Amino acid sequence: MELSVDMRSKNEILGREDITFTVKFDAAIPSRKQVREALSSATGLPAGQIVLVRLRGGFGIRAAKGLAHAYAKVDDLKNERRYLLIRDGLAQKEEKKAEAKKAPAKK
Repeated sequence: MELSVDMRSKNEILGREDITFTVKFDAAIPSRKQVREALSSATGLPAGQIVLVRLRGGFGIRAAKGLAHAYAKVDDLKNERRYLLIRDGLAQKEEKKAEAKKAPAKK
């Protein structure tokens, strides 16, 4: 797997850096974890502060383009969408309490 950073732009308001990148691979598209680790080594940022937003590949093409948000502080991850944090393993999914269903009233 080969990763190249195409563009980096600062987003001062949200305290993050938007990173656009390209991944080239030989077999299947790499997992989110593998891409985050490769992005971490390419940018020098900790993998726990990088959230993979999008990774799109094309049919028959052994490359994928992606977008990631890199945060300066772990506390700034609260600005990110929760489902993305759960996908990347940075947050736990909240279990919903199962409500006991009541039997319908007999007539």
